[in-house]
Amino acid sequence: MNNIKTVFSIGDLEGLSGIKAHTIRIWEKRYGLLSPERSENNLRYYGLDELRKLLNVVLLTGYGVKISKVAKMRTEEIEMMVGEIRVGREDIKHTLHLFKLAMMTFDQPLFLDATDHLLIKMPFEKVFLEYYIPFLQEIGLMWQAGTIQPAHEHFISCLIRMILIQQISLCSRRVRKGTVPAYVLFLPFGEIHELGLMFLQYLITSYGEGCVYLGSSIPLDSLSEVTKLFRGVTFITYMTVLPEEKPLDEYVEALLEKVRDNHSQLWIVGRRVAELTLDDRDSLTLFTTLQDIAAKLS
Repeated sequence: MNNIKTVFSIGDLEGLSGIKAHTIRIWEKRYGLLSPERSENNLRYYGLDELRKLLNVVLLTGYGVKISKVAKMRTEEIEMMVGEIRVGREDIKHTLHLFKLAMMTFDQPLFLDATDHLLIKMPFEKVFLEYYIPFLQEIGLMWQAGTIQPAHEHFISCLIRMILIQQISLCSRRVRKGTVPAYVLFLPFGEIHELGLMFLQYLITSYGEGCVYLGSSIPLDSLSEVTKLFRGVTFITYMTVLPEEKPLDEYVEALLEKVRDNHSQLWIVGRRVAELTLDDRDSLTLFTTLQDIAAKLS
């Protein structure tokens, strides 16, 4: 993991904390809040400890604690106050702070503990849609801005995947033995972004419905093996970047031909649905967001 980012510019701090670089400099000069190092070119740079402190300070000031008070506190006191504020709260601002802190410091227990705290008060469906999705969207913005490295994104994705597998396993007993699958879930060949599809597997399973989960990167031709066995089911796929086998409209037409042959339906969710120009959409239902398809499944 030699691509882990451990040194940050003031621009990185701005992107991660949401506090303008000008304000960060004022906090440094007036309150001595952070102590950046200097490069050979005399440019400020900050380590993980400085980033962690800033994120905690931003959280506290967001809840009304004056910066002048926070600046006088030791790091241990700041972290203790953050922990105290957490009690009784599950608002998104605080939770995203914990998720972000866990991501930047590769702190698995912190991320899992923050999730467990939410699960005490709400179902996993709400945790995923109202907390994980906004966080993943924020990760995407940080990735585009170059604020985080691939290791950060992969770390969080693997943790969410692990939690999804756990939740799917927990509710799998609701599917009675002998239940005929009503859904077939898959991603197009080359598509590996699986978290959204796994969430749909969780939803279907939690409702006691049977489904065949094929996972990521499924060649179009291999679906024929499924259509031979199951008729009148709903095929669900998630399109974020791909397919790569064919142009989008041509790929969807080929999919529709397969599902119509055995009287099935095709549901597609993801940002690429906006690009479809098909005139014939019989047996096809499009969803822009996971929230839309979750509402349909409920």
